[in-house]
Amino acid sequence: MDLSFLLVALILVGLVGYMAYAKTKRDQRTFDRLYKPANTDDLSDEQDLLKNNTIAFTGNSDFVSQNFLMTAGAYKLMYWFPESIQVQVEFFSIDGTEHEVVAIKSGEGEVGFSLKASGRYFCKVDPVKDDQWEIEIRRVGRQA
Repeated sequence: MDLSFLLVALILVGLVGYMAYAKTKRDQRTFDRLYKPANTDDLSDEQDLLKNNTIAFTGNSDFVSQNFLMTAGAYKLMYWFPESIQVQVEFFSIDGTEHEVVAIKSGEGEVGFSLKASGRYFCKVDPVKDDQWEIEIRRVGRQA
């Protein structure tokens, strides 16, 4: 009786482990299919905030942008988030030296922020709950 119980328990543990492994592999395949990181050598001009003075992103869940060129200085983030859902917006430099949480907001508005160093940055938008959102980033003032 104890040997059969042990055998059934081992089979169940193995089955649960295999199911967890299979789900992890399936999730990884889904992620790989949906997110293909940008090759910085192939970035077009529309990905450079310097050339257009503005860049915008929309989504309905967590989002990490491709990287884009930003100069040190002042910027304005305009956001359109759901009224009842907090959304966090962060900027990271590609080289890992800069990180700034620009906003943790809900509703509609704008917030100013500045970057200390020029370089390639990417943006992470993290809503507490999946829902439609939109952001636009603009350089404040004229470029020299």
